Amino acid sequence: MKYKIVKLNILLAAWVLMLAPSCSQEELPSLQGGGGVSSEGAITFRFQGKKQIKSYSTPIASENENAIDSLEIYMFNDRSAIGESNILQKVFRVGSTDLSQQDTDLTATIDVTGRTGKHIFYFVANGKGNASSLESADAGSTTEADFLERLSDVQSGLLETPLLMTACHKIENVETPKEEDKKVTLLRRVARFDIVNDATHTNFTIDRIFIRKANLQGYIFGDATGIPVQKLLTDNLPEIEYGKMEDANTAVSFESLFYLYPTEMAEGKSMISFEGTFMGERRIYNLKNDQQIEANKRYVLKVKKVDENKIDLEISVDDWTDGSSTSPAEPETDDMAIGTISLTGGAGIQVTDKSYDVTNATTAGTIRIPVTTFNKVGTRIDVTYLHGTGQGSSKLTVTSPKPKLTYSASYVQEHRISIPVLKAPLHARVELVNNSKPEERDTLYINGIPNYDTTNEKPVLFGDIYWAPVNVGATEIGTTMDVIHHGLFFQWGRNVGFVYGGENANPSDIYPTPGPLDWETATTGDAKDKYIKGVSEVKYNWLSPAKEDLWLGVNKQGPCPEGWRVPTRTELRLIATANGSGYGSEDSKVMWNAVDKRLEIQGDNPSETLYIPAAGDRNHGSGSSKLQGSIGRCWGADPGDKYAVRLAFDTSSLKVDNVGRSFGYPVRCVQD
Repeated sequence: MKYKIVKLNILLAAWVLMLAPSCSQEELPSLQGGGGVSSEGAITFRFQGKKQIKSYSTPIASENENAIDSLEIYMFNDRSAIGESNILQKVFRVGSTDLSQQDTDLTATIDVTGRTGKHIFYFVANGKGNASSLESADAGSTTEADFLERLSDVQSGLLETPLLMTACHKIENVETPKEEDKKVTLLRRVARFDIVNDATHTNFTIDRIFIRKANLQGYIFGDATGIPVQKLLTDNLPEIEYGKMEDANTAVSFESLFYLYPTEMAEGKSMISFEGTFMGERRIYNLKNDQQIEANKRYVLKVKKVDENKIDLEISVDDWTDGSSTSPAEPETDDMAIGTISLTGGAGIQVTDKSYDVTNATTAGTIRIPVTTFNKVGTRIDVTYLHGTGQGSSKLTVTSPKPKLTYSASYVQEHRISIPVLKAPLHARVELVNNSKPEERDTLYINGIPNYDTTNEKPVLFGDIYWAPVNVGATEIGTTMDVIHHGLFFQWGRNVGFVYGGENANPSDIYPTPGPLDWETATTGDAKDKYIKGVSEVKYNWLSPAKEDLWLGVNKQGPCPEGWRVPTRTELRLIATANGSGYGSEDSKVMWNAVDKRLEIQGDNPSETLYIPAAGDRNHGSGSSKLQGSIGRCWGADPGDKYAVRLAFDTSSLKVDNVGRSFGYPVRCVQD
């Protein structure tokens, strides 16, 4: 496979950190915290860090970047005042068992009995396997200049923790060291690189990262300024399979993706390459730089924009300060930056700007909204349902992670909005809100009106509520008095439907024993699918004792399909009050169609009509069917004084009232 090679020259702004011979202590940041208590002839040094004797095999290990598993202390005399070379006097090797953990600090004690005057101390943490050249340093003969020329070991693969850390420390009088003389700051001898690439924004998916001609070793102490530069070994490092890592190609910054010894990224020298897919085509983009990559720096390479010819990176550089640093200073600005909003899944969803039409979606979809803030309070998603309660099957599911601090001093979140395949209409306003500046928000809309249940008919918006186009059990809007047009008949609170007329018109064929019945017999016994007669003594109820919540609360769906429910008294009254002064009056939105035997109610959209057929009813005492084409009924969900609410109409009147619960009426559902 051929790759298109794209060159990029970027100037890295970085601070220079150099440890000169005789190690000028003023160049090292002070370590906060109290010093150890030393007995006579001993010095107890304090370091920020944690004791660690376990080895690690992954380059991603930021939590171990301040770990120490071994410590050597090299003590030199100071003969600069008389113009002579400083000579190594003694090497102290502090084993892991001799390191003491005190809160976030480690302490190490050395014995300097018999020593007087000024001395220079060099500290090497994690030197085993990293700084073996120091093993040949001889007390009494090795000069400080020779010591500073020593190089680290040659790395054989990607650098791993625990990392090589060093420090230089000068004490004016080892007999009476000051408290500040005992505080040591260890600095790492490598640079750290974090990679940030939000593929939804850049359209570039990084699979692998290559590092070519990298320095395989570095100076153990500083950059040996003033000492002849040795030729460092260079080679290609093993590839990094970035695409297989957690959160790869998202808006999240990686922690310590890889480490490098100080190197120079220039023509013919070190090079970092990103291999991946841009707009369906395999490509390699090279990052080159003409300045030095320095030790104890953190480099965040954030991919900003990619095209066919180049990759634009935003590069930030931070000091690694000391071993306690695991994150940058927290940002304080209130700005919010939204990345590229993307949709996955959701076959059939139509997207226009920030509007999503999910009417014809055949699979569930997820909208991803990546956002960056510069304040830890982050952002949130607010959803407002413009129709319906938002509690039914058309409810959106919002997943919002906590803001995550990145090493580019920003917080990232990727909100996810899951859209189900609709069973009922959905009109939702989704707002991304900046919690620190609530007036700053971004809005998108998600809308869809699927066909009702198993029909080819659309719901009708009336009174700001979506109504089913047909009764439960009907499949078409029509003019005949067949079940496919007028639906089934239900006793209040029951979810089993009965047809109009036919063999069920004869009570002896329905259930030989009149009601009321107890709950178990009526719902799971012989009568569970039979029409149950009511009597006047219990106000024509089929159930005793009565239950008041059969179509309310958790039972509100009743016989309605998923995403729909039985309407309330208030919702049925919307139809009754829409009749104004009566059928056909100027203030009425309701007409009686004497030809097709039905009510016709104008929807909120004047071009839409809600049709309710005069389907008749079934008698409460006998179960017989009657008055089809002359009267119409629809149950409501509310009970009332052992009765239940209904919508009732005939050829001249329309009302909402209460009636015995053993009558058989149709149900017209509304959106949940």
